[in-house]
Amino acid sequence: MIRQDYAAGLKVLHWVIAALIFFMLYLGWTMGGIGNVVEKIQAYNLHKSLGFTILALMVLRVLWRAFTATPPEPATMSGLEKLGAALAHLALYGLVFLIVLSGWALISTSDKPSLLFGQPFPLLPWFVALGPDEKKSIHHALEEVHEFAAFGLAGVIGLHVLATIWHVIRRDGIWSRMAPRFLGGGVAVAFAVTAGGAVALLGAHDARASEWSVDPQKSAIAFEANGSGFVTKGTFKTFKSEVEFDPSLPEQTSVRVLIDVKSVDTGQSDVDQTLLSPDFFDPARFPTAEFVASGAKPAGKGKYVLEGRLTLKGVAKPVSLPFTIATTNGAASVKGETIIDRLEFGVGPKSVAGYAVEKDVKLSIDLAALKLTN
Repeated sequence: MIRQDYAAGLKVLHWVIAALIFFMLYLGWTMGGIGNVVEKIQAYNLHKSLGFTILALMVLRVLWRAFTATPPEPATMSGLEKLGAALAHLALYGLVFLIVLSGWALISTSDKPSLLFGQPFPLLPWFVALGPDEKKSIHHALEEVHEFAAFGLAGVIGLHVLATIWHVIRRDGIWSRMAPRFLGGGVAVAFAVTAGGAVALLGAHDARASEWSVDPQKSAIAFEANGSGFVTKGTFKTFKSEVEFDPSLPEQTSVRVLIDVKSVDTGQSDVDQTLLSPDFFDPARFPTAEFVASGAKPAGKGKYVLEGRLTLKGVAKPVSLPFTIATTNGAASVKGETIIDRLEFGVGPKSVAGYAVEKDVKLSIDLAALKLTN
């Protein structure tokens, strides 16, 4: 007996993927406008994680379709309609794969940290091995591909929805092949119109925020500690950042910096080893330090203050960071410094080898950044 509709499992898979894609399109076009930096970071990581989920489900769907029978097209469909349907579905599948794979490649060429449902995101090895300049060039090209594919997918979904409405009106059985059995034609039209309206709204919305790309090779995050007449200065060689800033809209500023504490470098190997011990940074348990902030307060011409949160050695404390910024032709130089109490974070004892060490440590930033075109 020839099936007149798809298997129940394929139907469930179809609607789960459809729901995820609608949500992903919405999230992709709105997450840049989220004001709270922590919520924005969570939204970006959710977007990436769900994209990876869609990739896995799409692979499963393709394999399932390859080994199961497909219900026949109704006799009322002309040869041209069948060709159009085949090409539309090919475009739909192709654009979904293009979006998720280009997104994965974007993550792999980015200098920003990404999480897959709370775990480090697996990176594509072909891109990881590239140099910083190659990654940057490829990353910009991938952004264009990713955005083009998203708009293209929204357009194809719109056509798909219109075709669904047409088939429901014709009552030719196409809708019932993939529809849950409890949905009738009236519900199908209502759903299709709603979905079409959602696609139209998504396509009309453009809320991408301005971003700055920090060049780690030309930037520095440094610290200075004093004790018993000794001065210890050092830097963190490896860090990733997410920065959004507009001098005319400082309240929309958002910053996230993730520092690899194992990359500490004072120029003295014995001091470096001490700082990597459990008494100080303890990277075996706390491999990264994080600073997040949203909203900058003007403090004079080219001067601002960030009120953020520093998480170091598992302890989170509020930190105020005054900084200056000078911009020229899309390039920016950012300098700032603040003082933290290391003992509040459980970093180091009050004295080392009998020498008193001051609790206050000066942190400074000297960043070179380029404004990304959105």
